[in-house]
Amino acid sequence: MKKKLFILFVFTFVTSTAIFSQNKNFDKIVLLQPNEVLSERCPNIQELSNYIKNIQKEIQYFEKNNSIGNGYIIIALRPVAKSNVWFDIKESKNLDSLKTKILSVSPCHVQGGVVLFAISNLDNPQKNISIQPKEWTEFIKNNKDLQNIEISLLVDAIWPPEITKNEKKDLLKLINKFKDEKIFTEKNLQKYSDIITYATESEIIKIGINSECWPSEISENEYGPMFLLAYICGNMEKQLITDVYINSQEEGIQFELMKYEQLKKINKNISYKFFEDMLKN
Repeated sequence: MKKKLFILFVFTFVTSTAIFSQNKNFDKIVLLQPNEVLSERCPNIQELSNYIKNIQKEIQYFEKNNSIGNGYIIIALRPVAKSNVWFDIKESKNLDSLKTKILSVSPCHVQGGVVLFAISNLDNPQKNISIQPKEWTEFIKNNKDLQNIEISLLVDAIWPPEITKNEKKDLLKLINKFKDEKIFTEKNLQKYSDIITYATESEIIKIGINSECWPSEISENEYGPMFLLAYICGNMEKQLITDVYINSQEEGIQFELMKYEQLKKINKNISYKFFEDMLKN
């Protein structure tokens, strides 16, 4: 049902916008991946619909003062809230300005990898489709082994997943802030939701959670969410500092232990065997 719904959405969205548009408006959506991939990576179809509509608004505003040629605007989305744009359009100027406007639109949520689609003003953009942005052709020219590669893998090679310097800086700052946190209510822990978002959605950071690092004695008590956050913080901090993105369970557990010691200073009656055994060693 989910896959059928995705196909229906795309068909309805493209045809309904075309009814009210001139032929050369960028009103046609071309999917560049199998429906199975898109349905898995776009969990909220309405979010994707709104995102596309917002991009089309930016294109329409741009066209009021600029002439855009015929072709394709290719858009890629990545976790966590990342987007990129390429153009396969002939005889156009100021496309860098249009790219900036498109990138200013907040990306919709995607998961599990890159999502690709194109917006076109051609009469029949899916007929004999051959999308060749200049940056792609130059990249393939210098990497001939990529000539027949599937488009998602090509985009992964051209635009690999990464954590930017600013993202890394912000995450480490938030982790350091949590080290001194002494209020462990669920509401207060929401301040650190970006850490959880990156842990669950990033294509780079690797976090493994099992009973060895978060046993039922810990996960099922009132401080379970806090200790889970602590484990993620220690694990992620190690990866961000070393730039080695592998599961770092030991560092995660040590962060949990640190928060446990802080908790015991607040409530001396608390005693969890999982941590008490570590303190004895």
